[in-house]
Amino acid sequence: MGIKTDKSSVKIYAAIAGVIVLLVINALVTAHFSNPFETGRHIDMDNLARYTVSQTNIMYDEITPDGSAEDSVSSADLSSGAVSQDKLMYPDPPYFIEIDKTNQIVTVFTTSSSGKYDKPVRIMLCSTAQNPKKFPTGYWQLKADRTTSRNVWRKMQSHGTPLYAQYTTQITGHFLFHSVPYTDTKKDALDLKRFANLGTADSGGCVRLTVENAKWISENCKEGTWVHMTEKKKNPALTKALKDQIPKPDGSGWDPTDPDPNNPNYQPMYTEEMPEPEGYLVDNRGLDKLKKMKSKEIWDPNMYVS
Repeated sequence: MGIKTDKSSVKIYAAIAGVIVLLVINALVTAHFSNPFETGRHIDMDNLARYTVSQTNIMYDEITPDGSAEDSVSSADLSSGAVSQDKLMYPDPPYFIEIDKTNQIVTVFTTSSSGKYDKPVRIMLCSTAQNPKKFPTGYWQLKADRTTSRNVWRKMQSHGTPLYAQYTTQITGHFLFHSVPYTDTKKDALDLKRFANLGTADSGGCVRLTVENAKWISENCKEGTWVHMTEKKKNPALTKALKDQIPKPDGSGWDPTDPDPNNPNYQPMYTEEMPEPEGYLVDNRGLDKLKKMKSKEIWDPNMYVS
């Protein structure tokens, strides 16, 4: 003879089981996608490098020939004298930029001792185009002329209210890296709504960044730096982790990451030296292959910053 159970008891047991399953899933997700940064807003570059490579698989082996073990050089080789410093090569350009439209993240790489662009230098939350087809996937090289392709202030194409941006760097055609827009060429005229939307596809076509990051790209990523616009596997935990690191604006109207000495709410995200390019024996960067993959320039007269 079986045990008789009324329907209300079954519902209660089912609800309890459902809660337990949700708690287990949440624990597993939290453990897998733990915040890659130390407590506080400042970026921990060692944790960043490990997390970026392990979680997002951002390694550019697919565009570089594989190097053998003999191609690499370690700091131990240098200190022991096994490899002469004057035999090492260093990357030119020193950086490679990836824009991940899926997760709204810009990652900058430099070379490791393998001679590949596989060493994360800086990771940044961004906003790309609301329409993902506006700026398609592909490879481009940054432009040189600071008078036309790089500006501290630049008026942006917009519908309605005039908009301006700091530290613009041309990627291709009308598409730029730049700060979150301002409603005037004044540091206290930041568009707070658009700043809050970093981490979402919110622009008219360009790649928006905090002032700190837009300035860094403008000043450190030279002409010819390769840019890869791509769509990677969804990783909402990484986007959220980066979002949580961005300091909140106060009532001053300034971008809190703007290093201007007059900023009343200055809160830098990066407080340590950026990793330097490592020397290598064999050039495995695959630049000739990249040149064959380079995409055509995109000029979109209807592109605007919204």
